[in-house]
Amino acid sequence: MKKTLIALAVLAASSAAMAQVTLYGVADIALGAVNATGVKSDANMKTNDAQNDGNSRWGIKVVEDLGGGMKATAQFEQNIDYSTGAADVASGRYAYMALDGGFGRIKAGRTLSPSFFGVAAWELTGAANFSAVANQFGFAGGGSRNSREFSYTTPNMGGFSATLGYVTELDGMENGGLGSKLDANAIYAAGPLAVGLSYWKNDKVAPGASTDGNYSLGASYNFGAFILAGSFQDAAGPSQGWSLGARVPVGPWAFTVDVAQDTGFDDTDYLLYAGYSLSKRTTAYFDYRRDGKSNKAGGKSAVDADIYGIGVRHNF
Repeated sequence: MKKTLIALAVLAASSAAMAQVTLYGVADIALGAVNATGVKSDANMKTNDAQNDGNSRWGIKVVEDLGGGMKATAQFEQNIDYSTGAADVASGRYAYMALDGGFGRIKAGRTLSPSFFGVAAWELTGAANFSAVANQFGFAGGGSRNSREFSYTTPNMGGFSATLGYVTELDGMENGGLGSKLDANAIYAAGPLAVGLSYWKNDKVAPGASTDGNYSLGASYNFGAFILAGSFQDAAGPSQGWSLGARVPVGPWAFTVDVAQDTGFDDTDYLLYAGYSLSKRTTAYFDYRRDGKSNKAGGKSAVDADIYGIGVRHNF
């Protein structure tokens, strides 16, 4: 459980404002292996890999009440490699500031992208590292994070919200890109239904690359005994396809079957997952993903790969 601390200014003779500081993290360790032609298949420890539920990390979040229904937020996260104790590059995760109010949210910095949130709204694994959808289509083809992003998110209106993110041309070039980037989503989540639309497009592309926009439209519906989810994906260029899966909760257990096919590359991924909740914060899990071989020229993968993992995730 997240431990919430109340940070008070310690400068003498000052009546400083009060801010809420939350320290939190994830510890995720698995034993995993890959079985594919030309790949060594011996099992070894995995901490921030495709076999893990999520990356191990720590973070700090500071929220200050500004009054009038407004608040300021700053958040920072850093990956942790639990196999060595090393802290990974800080730019891999959150580093942003935000202003919230009745108008919605304005945010700036390094953050999960609007496209990510559009997919995570309906995806069955919670956008886990082993997700068939994420590994096949990469959150509408754009990855999960943007650096130097300015964004605006609307208030929640009866379950509907939308986010518009923008990376300026200069910031895009300094990120290693070719120009500005537009990244957006529209999400409806109320009752048993969740729908998410993701869209992004770069202002400039490499010579010969597609100038098409990239989008994903998916939905999930909770029938009680099971959850059904499906999507249509169309990233720029030849990549496009669909996904279909189900999640079945049985007491402390949860079972997921998911299929993601890129028809543009004739490449199909499969996921089988079983998770057991040891507590509200700790889950033991097993995952198996079949990373399919592309059967068209210039495909994503040259061989089939079987990827296994068994591990424990602890949120604190």
